[in-house]
Amino acid sequence: MSSRESYEAQVQSEFAEVQSQLSALAARAHTAVSAARAESERLLQAAQSKHDEALHRFEVLKRAGEDNWVAVKTTFETAWTELRDALGSRG
Repeated sequence: MSSRESYEAQVQSEFAEVQSQLSALAARAHTAVSAARAESERLLQAAQSKHDEALHRFEVLKRAGEDNWVAVKTTFETAWTELRDALGSRG
């Protein structure tokens, strides 16, 4: 085998190895994307639940009588804080 043929065979073999590595990397990337998507969906569902609870507490607050408005406000503010925390923000 000539040095040219030997070189080309070596490079061909290296390309095959690189392709194998690329395939493995693609599989890991796909797995990471799937895991990230699942985690994002879990976080979204948790935040949506907090939103629904805060909205419910706000509706209760709007209907509260003067005698229990402060207590209901405290309950709403707790739900609101939990929602803001779930979204990663304050305010």
